[in-house]
Amino acid sequence: MLFRSIIFVTNMRPMLLKDFFQMFPDEDSCENYLRAVREEIGVVCPKCGATKYKWLPGRKSFQCENCGNRIPLTKGTVMEHSKLPLYDWFFTAHMMTSIKQVLSAKEIQHQLELEYYSPAWLMMMKLRDIMGQRDSIYTLSDQIELDLSYFPTSFISKEGGEKVLKSKKTPVLVIAQSKDAGSILNEYLSDNTDTERFNKASKLMKQANRSKVKKAVGYIKMYALPDSKYKTLAPYAEKSVNQDSKIHSDGGHNLMGLKKTLTGLVQHIETESTPHEVVTKVLPWVHIVTGECRSSIDAIHKEIDERFLQLYLNEYCWKFNRRWFRDSKKPEYDLFRHLMKIAVQYKSSIKWHDYEAYFESV
Repeated sequence: MLFRSIIFVTNMRPMLLKDFFQMFPDEDSCENYLRAVREEIGVVCPKCGATKYKWLPGRKSFQCENCGNRIPLTKGTVMEHSKLPLYDWFFTAHMMTSIKQVLSAKEIQHQLELEYYSPAWLMMMKLRDIMGQRDSIYTLSDQIELDLSYFPTSFISKEGGEKVLKSKKTPVLVIAQSKDAGSILNEYLSDNTDTERFNKASKLMKQANRSKVKKAVGYIKMYALPDSKYKTLAPYAEKSVNQDSKIHSDGGHNLMGLKKTLTGLVQHIETESTPHEVVTKVLPWVHIVTGECRSSIDAIHKEIDERFLQLYLNEYCWKFNRRWFRDSKKPEYDLFRHLMKIAVQYKSSIKWHDYEAYFESV
């Protein structure tokens, strides 16, 4: 079980850049790792659905023992049909998961010494796409903060037969799972048999009492919308929130329309608080994650094409929802490993030629 053991060699801490170079010195090591991940997830024959197979090292493929169908190593993965070496994919995935901020495709192009920009851009966009696909299977519950924000974007307009790049504000539906910090910590404080846990909760309780933000955040979701109308945002809210949730909003007329759609499913609590109270008490985490995400994107792109915005939101949300992984010493919480497991389960339909016109006009 040599290949399977490769997955767990991360020195009991998140993988650093020097660890990456040690684990993946060449293309063969990347192929071995990808094979191990695929075997861990389970190889299923796309032709007959059988799960028994044998490995063909010469062809770098799995062969179904039932029908004899050969399954290339990258078949059914985000890397399928890519002409780039696996090493480039692995390096890009590691850089995206080891850095909190948004990473520029120009930087990946430079680090991998790629002749063209498009391969680096396409790799990153495909990885952002599958991050969003993975998080789309989850719904948020308990107490929910929900609000609309606006991100600076650009779009191509045709004027007099010429393509002109224009600016706009794209609405983004921001949903955050939050709960009163005191109630969470009280649950920990109720168990005084674990001294270390009790002392840590007591310390956090004191910090929470001093903090302006009285809520703790769980998971988040963000959706880039074509407009801010109720009919547009309602389907995204419905599929993202569990039936027994309580939704807090700022009482905007388009958000208040959700009361019609979600009647009997959730309790909608409108607020008439001052702007300061909305930010610090009612919707603190919606404003915090919106500001962080916008700043992260602005550091690389002041105005991105509106068609790309959702992909950047995918990356931010995926990282934020796994933010505690970075502090864990357990190898199973390594973000790179998690992204590679997603990479073998999801495919992306994004193609360079779909967006080529944008770069020609910039």
